[in-house]
Amino acid sequence: MIDNYKNKLKSTLSEKRYKHSLGVCDEAVKLAEKYGADTEKAYTAGILHDCAKGYDTDDQIKLCQKYGVVLDDITLACKPVIHAPLGAKIAKAEYGVNDKDVLDAIMCHTVAKENMSLLDKIIYIADMIEPMRDFDGVEELRKAAYENIDRAFILGLKQSIVFNAQKNKIIHPNTLSAWNYMLMNGK
Repeated sequence: MIDNYKNKLKSTLSEKRYKHSLGVCDEAVKLAEKYGADTEKAYTAGILHDCAKGYDTDDQIKLCQKYGVVLDDITLACKPVIHAPLGAKIAKAEYGVNDKDVLDAIMCHTVAKENMSLLDKIIYIADMIEPMRDFDGVEELRKAAYENIDRAFILGLKQSIVFNAQKNKIIHPNTLSAWNYMLMNGK
C-alpha cells in the first residue's frame, strides 16, 4: 500500500512537492518514535498530507464541491490552505485511507485547530521542519520539536501568526483557536 501511495503521489505532485512530502513523512515517523505515537499513522499522514497540492486553486475548489468540502469565506480568502481539508477527502476517496486519526491530521496540518491530537501536532510540526524548509526560526523549531512537542507546536503557531500578520495576510481563526487553546490549557 505504501508503495502505491508513493507511485500515485509521484505522478500527481511536482518533483519539489513530492520530495517535500517524503521529508515530512520521514520527520513525522521520527517524531512519532520520539513521542510514542503510531509510526504507521504518522507515515501515512506525512506522505499524504499534501496529496491535493498537485491541483491548481480553481481545480481544488471544484474538487471541494465534488467531495462535499465546505469552504467558508475565510478559507476561500486563504487559498493556500484549501488543500488540507481537500487532501483529507482525497486521501480517503483516492488512496483508500479510512483511519480517522490520519484523515484528521491531514485536514488540520495547515491552520491547526483546538485540542490537536499528538498525531495532529506531529504532522503540523513535521511539515514545518522537514529538511527542505528554510526560514528564519526553523532551526529553533527543529530543536524544540525533539525537546517538547507542545512547546514546538506553540512556537510553530506563533511563527505562522507573526509571519501572516507581518505580511498583512488573513490569520485563519482555527490557528488563533489552537493558539488560545494551548495557552489556556497550560501547554
